[in-house]
Amino acid sequence: MSSYPPHRHPRRRRQPLIAPQLVVDKRKYDGSLWGSYAVFVLDRTPQRYTFWQPRGTYINRNHGWTMRHDHLQFFFPGRWFAISANYDEHGWLSHCYCDVILPWVPPQPLDTATRFVDLELDLHVSADRSMRIYDEDEFAAAIVKMHYPDDVRTGAEQALQDLIAAVGEWQEPFAGVPLALPRHDYHRLDTVSPLWHEALAALGLG
Repeated sequence: MSSYPPHRHPRRRRQPLIAPQLVVDKRKYDGSLWGSYAVFVLDRTPQRYTFWQPRGTYINRNHGWTMRHDHLQFFFPGRWFAISANYDEHGWLSHCYCDVILPWVPPQPLDTATRFVDLELDLHVSADRSMRIYDEDEFAAAIVKMHYPDDVRTGAEQALQDLIAAVGEWQEPFAGVPLALPRHDYHRLDTVSPLWHEALAALGLG
């Protein structure tokens, strides 16, 4: 019998399980592609999906560009809008940019991509809750050029009014938008670790 101790294989360290990613396709009503980008899925509920876009995210449109600041994106199944919350270099909310869209259909659990249809009507909401409507001329032109049906036109107009009405008291869908980011590394956190759940809880998620 050998007197040497048995050989022990070192335990392999488990790789962190980071948040799943989705590719988001933004399209126009006529089906043409505006562009695409990747997001990390932080949370999904029947009412709202929360996506993380860290600084450095590449936007694949025309010649493309790289985002300089962190963003949280919020999509709402069956609703006519999506919200992108933009944060400054210190993590404070700078503004929300709201796209009026066709009612959004969420991805299936194993999907690696999702899409939304932009209706050319947008609302910019600053951190002080001042507002500015963008692209009203483009919306009017798209109604004619892309042949929006009456229900699409009225649905888009009502969505814009609903967003404007919600801003004053910071009601839903804005109530779930954090005014500051506690951290900037959600895309690097291990989703099975206690730290992940603490990080989501600090955002009001999970």
